[in-house]
Amino acid sequence: MKNIRLVYRPAAPLLKCAVLVSILLSGVAMGVIAMRCNSIKANTQSLRNQAVALEGENSRLTQNIQQLGTPESIRQLAGELLGLVDPDSVFFNPVEPTDPS
Repeated sequence: MKNIRLVYRPAAPLLKCAVLVSILLSGVAMGVIAMRCNSIKANTQSLRNQAVALEGENSRLTQNIQQLGTPESIRQLAGELLGLVDPDSVFFNPVEPTDPS
């Protein structure tokens, strides 16, 4: 059996620099990725809050749509938009007093 002899040789300076630059660039890339991830998380939370608000608005609008055909809703819209009143109602139109001077 042959004897194997291992000899330690220091790495070339250029190789050491290349490894160091690779490690530094990897660290910078990880920092950029972490910042982007935090930005996406914040954006996602903002969009979730907006979705909740829109669901509430949608629910309110759906309820309004369901009430549109009711007689009470028709009376209310006629009064607010057209100034109409029920035929059985008495309408008082207040007149401001005039100054006699």
